[in-house]
Amino acid sequence: MNKFQSMRSAIYNKVWGKPKSALGAYLRRKCDGIPANRRLTLITVMLSLFIITAFFVFGNACYRIGRGQALMERIEPEHIEGLKLPSLGNGDTPDIGQFKDSEYELSGTENENQ
Repeated sequence: MNKFQSMRSAIYNKVWGKPKSALGAYLRRKCDGIPANRRLTLITVMLSLFIITAFFVFGNACYRIGRGQALMERIEPEHIEGLKLPSLGNGDTPDIGQFKDSEYELSGTENENQ
């Protein structure tokens, strides 16, 4: 493990790992003291509050979509203009030697030799 990874690991453990395990241990101690029937009631109430909140958020989003408030503004795409190429009146192909060579190779990367 290099120096950067060890520093990142130390910071991560200090900021997230230790507080998370301390909070988990604290909640475990508090919940172990609650009787089983009361714990089941508490979990049921918390789950019910979560479900009610989720339905409210989903319903509000559907309502706003129905009223058209969800669209802030309609984004129209800008189309690329056509490239003007030289043309000859007699139908021959134009001389492309007048155009400068590309700075890019076939692979799409810049040529470092130029």
